[in-house]
Amino acid sequence: MVVCDRSPFHRMSVKRVSSTPSFWQPGKPMTDRFLVFVYGTLKKGFPNHDRYMQQARRMGTFRTWERYRLVLNGDRYSPCMMAGAGRGRRVVGELYEVDPAGLAMMDRLERIDCPDGYRRHRIRVDRVDGPPSDAYDVFVYLKAPEGVDDPRSEALETYTLEEARMYRNRTVNRSIGENKDEIGST
Repeated sequence: MVVCDRSPFHRMSVKRVSSTPSFWQPGKPMTDRFLVFVYGTLKKGFPNHDRYMQQARRMGTFRTWERYRLVLNGDRYSPCMMAGAGRGRRVVGELYEVDPAGLAMMDRLERIDCPDGYRRHRIRVDRVDGPPSDAYDVFVYLKAPEGVDDPRSEALETYTLEEARMYRNRTVNRSIGENKDEIGST
């Protein structure tokens, strides 16, 4: 069982993204929606998508504006994108629009209140097959490099279904309030 104290030190304030996305409609406020870039098990067709992304709206395939190190970590082969831009590759993933409840659920999934959990950061992404103006500031879950203690791959550009077959769920994670096989990473 994994139980984490909810320390204010690890909490991030929830802020609306600064860019107005192209799918926004005039007259419809964006204050209750957030853009989140996912690169791992939360992508469509991957192990945690159906369970955690039911209310999310997929906006397309995007890539990080800067280079990051995305590796498989530990005996669970969890995809981890490390904080600290400039090394690795421009990571390809999916962009989703989520509501505050969805964002809170992702925070619990990624265990942001746990010492070994991920942290929610803001980065810039652009659409893979779109105009350069299709770039947004979005949330992403990153791990501190010192928290990636057992990398099992070189830096990846994208997390594939082949790599997802090696992934092992976490079991019983009370910090999420679940009692079944659990989660991993975005």
